[in-house]
Amino acid sequence: MRKNPYRCGDAVFLKPGVLGGNQPDGPGRIVSVMPEAQGTVRYRVRFQHENFERSIALDEIDVPTSTPTRPGRSESPSPREAGSSWINLNTIKIRK
Repeated sequence: MRKNPYRCGDAVFLKPGVLGGNQPDGPGRIVSVMPEAQGTVRYRVRFQHENFERSIALDEIDVPTSTPTRPGRSESPSPREAGSSWINLNTIKIRK
């Protein structure tokens, strides 16, 4: 099992020619990390100027231009990130 260097929210660029003529312009944001299958780590990535997500393998990402998660980076999201829900799930209390 390989270590996942990227996490949700990281900006990634694809290697040139990976998708042929459908190569997206600009960086993509990792939406989710998919379970490892057949020894390959895959990510759901949404690129700029596209309204759909792509499934991208780890070996298709251009490592020198992408920004992987750093150990010192804060993992907690800000209270109101752009595109986040207005519901704060941490404040919901359930009685038993």
